[in-house]
Amino acid sequence: MVRRRRLASPVLPVTAPASPLDDDDLLLEILLRLPPQPSSLLRASVVCNRWRRLVSDPGFLRRFRAHHRKPPLLGFISLHGYGPRYCFTPTLDPPDRIPAPCFSLTQRPGGECLALVDCRHGLALFLNKKQPEAVVWNPISGRQCRVALPPEFDNTVAAVLCAAGDDDPTHAHGDCDLSSFKLALVRSGQGHTRAFACLYKSKSAAWGNIISTTITDSLSNWGRGTVLIRNTFCWMISAEGDILQLDFDDARKLVVIEKPLYRHTGYFSSEIIRTEETSLGLIVLTELSMLLWLIRMRLAHGSLRKPFELASHLSPRAPVEDICPLIQGYDEDQNVIFLRTSIGLFMIQLDSMRFKEIFGTNFITSYFPYTSYYASDWANGSRYDRPGMSSNT
Repeated sequence: MVRRRRLASPVLPVTAPASPLDDDDLLLEILLRLPPQPSSLLRASVVCNRWRRLVSDPGFLRRFRAHHRKPPLLGFISLHGYGPRYCFTPTLDPPDRIPAPCFSLTQRPGGECLALVDCRHGLALFLNKKQPEAVVWNPISGRQCRVALPPEFDNTVAAVLCAAGDDDPTHAHGDCDLSSFKLALVRSGQGHTRAFACLYKSKSAAWGNIISTTITDSLSNWGRGTVLIRNTFCWMISAEGDILQLDFDDARKLVVIEKPLYRHTGYFSSEIIRTEETSLGLIVLTELSMLLWLIRMRLAHGSLRKPFELASHLSPRAPVEDICPLIQGYDEDQNVIFLRTSIGLFMIQLDSMRFKEIFGTNFITSYFPYTSYYASDWANGSRYDRPGMSSNT
């Protein structure tokens, strides 16, 4: 009897399970959660062509900005020395530190006298002192837009914001272009008894009606930016005065909010801030303490929330009487102030009270914080995709 040998079944190759990163949808969700710092998407983009394609997609970049909501603080813009030239100073550490020459304002031939008055939503606002016009500048794209001022506002303070959210509720500020923005102008009249305001919308390319309200002090806002709280702009009236508030959704509302009673210690000793509750607050310096006041909107009183002691952070470096702190800049999104002292310039995050020394200086100027998403340009391979990004410049 002949036995037949059974043929062995062929061994099929074992298919390795697909990597989660092979799924574009899953990979996008992972990339979406990278930190918003400048180097994050740049590093992801050099992994491979597929990753670069994903992180440079305009739809992904919109989702990335919307997910993080608040853009990082890249640095600040300030006067360079005693001349009329402004420069950018980075505040992030490597590899997120952006070289200062990346942001350079192009001026007209023959020179201009431009005064920086506000920074917000990735836009910087200058007023031309040689002719009545405002210059809105996007430092990342290098583009600028010039707007002629109404003749009534030859000596004014001003504010800027992106208005793209008016038409697109999903718009996330921080990488805004010049397609839609608003400007606000405020000046005081003769005798400093009234303040006048006017609003400009780039969409209509027109200024609105002039409105006014009674004030009791001069509107002297030199070197101070504007604070955006909900749908209002807020300015300090004079060095120790009250707060002027303009509602830019309802351009007929211009009101004065009386400050709480506190001992005034000099110019740049107080600053309007936006609190955690998106309410109006006031930081007041009293020697080496900072007092935080919460002010009820449209009411003439405030409540003291908490004091911050500066002596423990600053006095070991110098005698208390020699420090001379001045508040010379504030960013409403990151809740950061810039404190100039005789021993250097410090950046203070008010929620955590973390101190960071930027550099040693005793030069008195104003520092306008600049926040924006910068990675989108690097991911797209723009002119800012340069090796200097990871240097210590």
